[in-house]
Amino acid sequence: MPQALAERHLHFLSDITPKMRRRSASVFLVRRASGGGLNEAAQFLGINTPDKMIGYTRLLNRHLRTRGTARDFEQALDAITVELLAGPVIDYERRREALATWTLEPENWQHILAQLPVLTSCRKPISDDRRRLAVSAYIWTRVTEGEPDFAPCPAHIAHDPDLRWAWNRQRHNVFHWLRRADDQPYYRALKPLLDAHAEQLAKAIDCDFSR
Repeated sequence: MPQALAERHLHFLSDITPKMRRRSASVFLVRRASGGGLNEAAQFLGINTPDKMIGYTRLLNRHLRTRGTARDFEQALDAITVELLAGPVIDYERRREALATWTLEPENWQHILAQLPVLTSCRKPISDDRRRLAVSAYIWTRVTEGEPDFAPCPAHIAHDPDLRWAWNRQRHNVFHWLRRADDQPYYRALKPLLDAHAEQLAKAIDCDFSR
């Protein structure tokens, strides 16, 4: 589900984490579209494995009944469905397939870095390959509307536990500061550049598949 739709229509579930309300709504929407159960819908989305029973949708149902907001949730799903049907048809699965082994090209990363402000702080931003791989995960989430946890680890470090741990940590730090971009001049300048690159990449993928 596009992040913007979740923020616009599910904000009334303010005491549920944004990730969990977005996941839950996605699962319910898939069940609406395909039938079947919630577990099958979650497995289709890659949220649950076949041997793992879904739990958070039960918690959501209990929460909605307790708060008396079950009707509000159904209306939110209706509104999201209307917007999805009215908008362009986007094959996010194809985008994920196209970016399964992708990382931001070093020359494009250097081009982005050249547009950032020079910092005088003693805490210098990391501009080496670790940061490039971390922002690649951010761009992946923008193109695919996926979650950071599902961003593919670069193939050349995926099988090295130490490198994978370092990548996960760097990715977490990058996402943290990008969420707080208004407080940091470096990330305030970086975020729109990454978003613009993601938009260009998405258009290129969609155009390529439409041929």
